[in-house]
Amino acid sequence: MPKTPSTNKQVPPDAFGQYRQTRFERTVRLTEKAIAKLEANAQTVTLTAVCEATRELEDKRKGLSPITILRNPKAAEYFRQHSPAYQDRQRQARRAKRKSASVLLNTEVRAVYRGLRSSDLIQMVEDLKAQLMDLKVQQEKLQTERDEAYQLRDQALQQNARQLMALTKLTPQAQRAGEKL
Repeated sequence: MPKTPSTNKQVPPDAFGQYRQTRFERTVRLTEKAIAKLEANAQTVTLTAVCEATRELEDKRKGLSPITILRNPKAAEYFRQHSPAYQDRQRQARRAKRKSASVLLNTEVRAVYRGLRSSDLIQMVEDLKAQLMDLKVQQEKLQTERDEAYQLRDQALQQNARQLMALTKLTPQAQRAGEKL
């Protein structure tokens, strides 16, 4: 049986790379045009709206799928920059992350006090109140001492100023006395 020559043509390795590059650029270009169109019409930029707008922009009405936009790094970044819905979701996710961190802290704190009896907890609260009162009294004493120190400083400054003025008045008289000698 004679062998028939293969009809498969060998595709040069660069041809596939060029095809991928053109598809990549098409996705970016269509995404940018669709977002510009949505913003020009004062419509909210969502992934679904962008996909619908890309269908309207193409002659074949094929458009882009959401996964195509999100897999393309440039198109996805451009979408994320212009989508208020995406940005709101990101903010909510950050808030939820912060809340979960505070919940973990609360559970750690609760674990410390979990085994205590209510009478022990009440005693701890009373002790904390007493410590708080002591700290307030100490703070008042320190403020009083600080105020007194400021008064002493001001008095010393005034006395120094008076002495300096007296010295400056004596200086011309002392100069005259030195001339006579």
